[in-house]
Formats: sequence, C-alpha cells, structure tokens
Amino acid sequence: MARTPSKEAHEKVLKAVLTLIGERGVEGTSMDSIAAAAGVSKATVYKHWENKEALLIDAVRSNSLDAPAFDSPDTRKNFVDLLSYLARNTKSEELSRVWPRIISYAASNSAFGRAFQERLFEPRRRKMTEMLDSAVRKGELQPGIEPELAADMLIGPIMHRRFVSNHNVPADLPEKVVDAFYRAFGASTKRITFQVKPEE
Repeated sequence: MARTPSKEAHEKVLKAVLTLIGERGVEGTSMDSIAAAAGVSKATVYKHWENKEALLIDAVRSNSLDAPAFDSPDTRKNFVDLLSYLARNTKSEELSRVWPRIISYAASNSAFGRAFQERLFEPRRRKMTEMLDSAVRKGELQPGIEPELAADMLIGPIMHRRFVSNHNVPADLPEKVVDAFYRAFGASTKRITFQVKPEE
C-alpha cells in the first residue's frame, strides 16, 4: 500500500529529529531545523506536534518495538518474559545512537523528564503492578509489595548487565532474577521484621 503524502511527511519528520539530535544534540535541534531537514513546512510539523519535546517522545516511541502483553496464565513466566524482553535492545539503530543524549536531556530538563517518564515508562510500571497483583491473588507472592521496589529488584539487574556488557545479557539471567525475587517475596517465605530495643 502506497503511503499518503501526510504519512510520508510524518515519517520524514520522525527520522529528521533523530538525525539532527545525533549531529547537534537535543538542545541544538529546533523545530525550524527539523522541518528543513525533513523537507516540510514548519506548519506541517506543528500540525502534529505541539513542541520539540512532544515530537521527540513520539520519535522514541515509533523507533521502539511494542512490548508484548505478558498476560499468560503463568504469572512467573510473565515476569521472565518481561525481563527477557527488556534484556534485548528494542530500539532501532538510529534511536540507539542518540539514546544517551535523550536520557541526558531528560535528566537536565524537568518538564521533559516528567513527560518522558509518563509516556514511556509509566505504562511499564502499570504492567508491573498488574503482574504483582495477579501473583498475589494467586497466592504466589506476599501481599503489600511496593511496585517501585519490585521494579528496582527485577529490572535493575537486567539494565545493569545491559549497560556494563554492551547489551550482552546472559539468556538465563531473567529467570535467575525472577527466581531470586520469588525466594525473597514468595507467599511461603517468612517475613523478616526488625525490632529496635529502647535505650535503657
């Protein structure tokens, strides 16, 4: 099926923004320069995106693979599948090249950082919460596990290994991480409480 002029222009803009960021950084890339590089009018760009930040988030999403649903009846398998998915580089080559610059911009620009978090990472946090709730309902995990803590413990080792090993994550690491998590928070695991003795 042939692409419509509007669709073709849309794709040119998404490609142009990543190219320019690779050359100039996020701060050095403007809506005017994006329109010029894409060969479209500035009005066309603003028709689809309110500002550069909204365009950048859209470019990130369009250059990343869609995550599977992770909704099989086997909750533990869903956790393993999620970590196995995160262990892979799910970004396009173009996005991977400029990813450090985008993350740096998100860290230094609070408004963009919040929008970036909400649009790209919040869905993953919600999915993690749904999976935890499912495991608790099935009697697999202890109730009351904080989603943020669970995400840190499950996703953290995968992201660390991707960083230090240039995306070469051992195939068995996701399952090992999930096994360790279930040993720590499994429903049959005895909870550890700490009591502070009052000073005499």
